[in-house]
Amino acid sequence: MEQRGNIPPRYAIRLGDLRHWHIVTVTCPTCGHKGRVDAARLGRGRPDHTRLMDLERKLRCRRCGNRDDNRILVTMAARE
Repeated sequence: MEQRGNIPPRYAIRLGDLRHWHIVTVTCPTCGHKGRVDAARLGRGRPDHTRLMDLERKLRCRRCGNRDDNRILVTMAARE
């Protein structure tokens, strides 16, 4: 089950807010493809204050090539 506790609103999440237990998923609105992105890779070369929403338009879908309006969702890994 997905846990969303202690995750700020979508518009407020910054790279510096991500921790090892967060799961970053990107969804393409064009083809529906979903993929996980490594938070460290997403933040490489970018300052911690970069908002994830600002990165959405820089992502490209691996399935259809769409670069418009991809959505980033951050969830927490399930606890055992």
